[in-house]
Amino acid sequence: MSRLLMIFLSLLPCLLLVPFLISAQQKDSSYQAKRNAQGVKMIQVAGKYQVWTQKVGQGKIKLLLLHGGPVNTHEYMENFPEHLNPAEVEVYFYDQLGSYHSDQPGDSTLWHIDRFVEEVEQVRQGLGLKDFYLLGHSWGGMLALEYAAKYGQHLKGLIVSNMGYRASSHNAYRRDLYSSIANSHEVKRLLVQKQQEGNVPDSVIKQVISKRFEEQHVLRLSQPPEPYDRNYQHINRKDQFRFALLNEMDQWDFSNRLALVQMPTLLLGAKYDFIPTGDYYQMNKRMSQSRVYICPEGSHFAMWDDSQHYFEALIRFFKDVEDKKFTKNNK
Repeated sequence: MSRLLMIFLSLLPCLLLVPFLISAQQKDSSYQAKRNAQGVKMIQVAGKYQVWTQKVGQGKIKLLLLHGGPVNTHEYMENFPEHLNPAEVEVYFYDQLGSYHSDQPGDSTLWHIDRFVEEVEQVRQGLGLKDFYLLGHSWGGMLALEYAAKYGQHLKGLIVSNMGYRASSHNAYRRDLYSSIANSHEVKRLLVQKQQEGNVPDSVIKQVISKRFEEQHVLRLSQPPEPYDRNYQHINRKDQFRFALLNEMDQWDFSNRLALVQMPTLLLGAKYDFIPTGDYYQMNKRMSQSRVYICPEGSHFAMWDDSQHYFEALIRFFKDVEDKKFTKNNK
């Protein structure tokens, strides 16, 4: 391993946690507007806490969205109704416990995957959803798989968006992507300058690598959309207990339970994402009713940087399931 790469890898743990190390934001003017918006319903979970949900549009197809993070918000998914309401899809937003528009309790016992699965079921009951579709993005995709394995009888269809089936695979792939950026001419120049002259702080190198990673693999747009920025500002960074869940997620492996997911499933990835596309095809082999679609121009937030292909694939999936024409594809 080159000396430059060793220096980079020593910075990697900090790079992976950058989004979580910024000080907490106060509630802003959008908070109350969201709480008072049409279609909002607060639902009790975990015995005494309230989570925020909102129904948008009317349609025979019911779709509940699970945002990523954890402790992101539904806000970066605000373009879903624009694309899906015309196709008779009734969209349900939901901020998970600990997220901006829901209660944010400081209780370490709440930060476990199993507890969040039960929360999704409590939200389903609170919304009165039956025979519905569940879409989980990123961490929400992990949560959606867990929910489908336990409560699949309630689902008409499942969409796993920008998430694989085991953390070791996508973590290794992400490290490779970071390493590739570290070997770029731009970063090598900075590392050499740091070694020779000592006047380049680690923070500058981390900032360059993080920025290039985000531009290439997180959101491939020159200007982030306003809901994406608003979500970023609203990430709950104050609750130290979330790190327990991050550690649990880092050990997550769904390999041996993929066969339990037996409803029609769309495995929705993107070419430039930091989730390897090969993971979707491995999942597809082990799932009885799954279909893979890889957005050809998208990254982790493909609903924004490849919205045309992303939502076309979603609508086609809904139509095929509703028309009883859903078929598995294989590679």
